[in-house]
Amino acid sequence: MGAKKKTEIICRCNNVSRETIEQAIKNGATTLNDIFDTTSAGVGPCGGSCRRKLGPLLDYYLKNGTFPDKITEDLSGKAPAPQKKDT
Repeated sequence: MGAKKKTEIICRCNNVSRETIEQAIKNGATTLNDIFDTTSAGVGPCGGSCRRKLGPLLDYYLKNGTFPDKITEDLSGKAPAPQKKDT
């Protein structure tokens, strides 16, 4: 699983892999802005939808000193899907 995890693309707009992001964090990126500045992840034309993965990945590393096997996306700020109305 290691190779697939490392080549996973986190930021599709700027084609930034998880490996690149993890390396930036290991090299001292301690904020989302540091990650953006170092890798260009999170600042694409989509408006930064990958930030929902970047934040939890960074937080996990800062708390544990390692990276999670699976990134748990932060969906707390995401609007709920529209409900269909019965006609």
